[in-house]
Amino acid sequence: MPIEVRKMANARTKVYIVAPFEPLRVGLANTVSTAPGMEVTGASGSLLEMAQSEGYRRADVLVIDVQSLNGGAGDEIYSRLKEWLPELRVLFLGSPQEALTISFESIPLLMRLNTVGFLLKDGAIDRIVQALRLITTGAFVCETDVIKRILTRLTQWASYSLTDSMDQLSERETEVLGLVAQGRSNKEIARDLFLSEGTVKAHISHIMGKLNLERRTELVRYALAKRLVPLTDE
Repeated sequence: MPIEVRKMANARTKVYIVAPFEPLRVGLANTVSTAPGMEVTGASGSLLEMAQSEGYRRADVLVIDVQSLNGGAGDEIYSRLKEWLPELRVLFLGSPQEALTISFESIPLLMRLNTVGFLLKDGAIDRIVQALRLITTGAFVCETDVIKRILTRLTQWASYSLTDSMDQLSERETEVLGLVAQGRSNKEIARDLFLSEGTVKAHISHIMGKLNLERRTELVRYALAKRLVPLTDE
């Protein structure tokens, strides 16, 4: 057997777990760590706690309980994860209802990661290990009910009714709006457009005023409705 193939066969899938409910977090860690070919590099109760650790930097797959996304603290971390760990894959755990708690603004950010799906957490815990094995082959794992809910939500999103006010935006503002919808943080937009973060914030404030919108999530919905977001980053 060639050396390269032997190394691949002996490789262990490294997993980092984020779950606020301690029994779930401990149970997942114990199950995954004892499964053949699996290794847990760490576990945290929140994304902010994870960001302060080093274990997730060695992970191949990040398992996130959707409850840890409450409060919106994850959006900035999402945007930075792609830069820090471009090959990291993400598997979400939650209930069908929790699948709807992922914000509109989070969706473009998640699309920039190698997100591999959503699994319901009310089933047998062994299913998580099975899903992780599929993920290592490049497979996408998602419950059928969740896919239906997401498609329904995206359909409602795409049909979001807005007045024709694109002509009110300058070329630069349209450019900034498109980057916001792609999940870029203000810092990233400033870097991409060679602007200061203060200037980016001012542009976003002016865009909201012109479009009569109050939240960044509404900007994302507007941009998608107006097809300002490319299908790929290429």
